[in-house]
Amino acid sequence: MTSQLMMVLPSLLRAGAENQVVDLANRIDPARFGVHLFTFEPQLDQLARLDARRVRHVHGLRAGRFDLGPARRLAREIDAAGIDVVHCTLQIALLVGWLGVRLSRRRPPLVVAVHTTINRHAKAEWLDRLLYQWLMRRCARIVFVCDAQRAHWEAKYPFMAARAVTVHNGIDVGRFDPAAARSAGAELRRAQGIAGDALVVAHVAAFRPEKAHGLVLAALAVAVRTLPRLVVLFAGDGPLRAGITEQARQLGLAAHVRFLGNLPDVRPVLGAADFSVLPSVAETFSLAMLESLALEVPMIASDRGGAREAVLDGETGLIVPPGDSGALAAAMLALGADGALRRRMGERGRALVLARYSVDTMVAKTEAAIAASLA
Repeated sequence: MTSQLMMVLPSLLRAGAENQVVDLANRIDPARFGVHLFTFEPQLDQLARLDARRVRHVHGLRAGRFDLGPARRLAREIDAAGIDVVHCTLQIALLVGWLGVRLSRRRPPLVVAVHTTINRHAKAEWLDRLLYQWLMRRCARIVFVCDAQRAHWEAKYPFMAARAVTVHNGIDVGRFDPAAARSAGAELRRAQGIAGDALVVAHVAAFRPEKAHGLVLAALAVAVRTLPRLVVLFAGDGPLRAGITEQARQLGLAAHVRFLGNLPDVRPVLGAADFSVLPSVAETFSLAMLESLALEVPMIASDRGGAREAVLDGETGLIVPPGDSGALAAAMLALGADGALRRRMGERGRALVLARYSVDTMVAKTEAAIAASLA
């Protein structure tokens, strides 16, 4: 018999966790689960991506931070649709989901998918300690997106070990054809006035402190002394972009950087690149990392979160200590100087994503976690 699944997500922003939920909702086996998706924030950027034939979307917009209206609306939906299990993504969604379940007559089990590892500020850490860990104790399953993240949370809260499961983030590998991306990348290079013999580095990330754009510039300032053909493509936007642009000017790197802004499709950026960088000081399991590897573009990543689970040091890319611009510069020089190494790493990276990190694998493991919560 088909079970009814309610997925709870704050919004449909174009961001990592939101992308994953839309992929899951569209691909979960309709013979096993009827899928309903409940959102409560105003952003609906990805609404058109939802397959309306398979996913019923309910938008219970909240009027303010302390508005309980969405939880009451969710409770009504749980009872009216005969929901058998509630799957929440991100901690704030767990709060709304838990309240909705408590206010419902059916009281279905809860599953939560956690996408953070190291909190970015003290307030989030205290919310975890004072509120969210207690809500997670009410969950039948706690889903983590990589093994390193799971180990981190279990060390902080040992009770989680009995109900934790790892479901790695996955991507639709069929969308990431290396040859097509390289062709689009060549067009991007021409449009940006980048010389044919340039060594191009991609950094795909929002301009936020943890993404360490300034560290990339510091490493580039060192690396261009040896490899003057280096050019960095920054794809993304955010509050720090103006400051990073000014930093590049002050370092005399204006000719070596391009600021591309937010793009609906980053495949041409990665297709234009010889390698990519992700030097974050806080990270969990990056989709940009998987997309780079799927396009046979090796990556230099900082040793944060689950980077080592996909960027196999010396095989699919290089791992560097977080916050170390000298190590990042050395890694950029090592990959920039060896085209054969980049090709070998790129081929191994794509093979790894195909074998372990496809969206189909993510869906199958998510379905298994949801089914286990019903047992």
